[in-house]
Amino acid sequence: MHGWGVLHCLEVGEHEHEHSAETGTLMRPSTLERYATEAGFSVVEVLPIENDFWRFYRLTP
Repeated sequence: MHGWGVLHCLEVGEHEHEHSAETGTLMRPSTLERYATEAGFSVVEVLPIENDFWRFYRLTP
């Protein structure tokens, strides 16, 4: 997924969306927590779901 994010997602975000954060496909938990806090969420939890590709979160207002 990282290759796709670098070659496609970042480019699309940069050129097609004026206010894009240009994060791409990969995001550190701290980055998601910062984005969620800025969006008004008070709690960010990493959910205990086992998956080889994805990390799942619960955002609480």
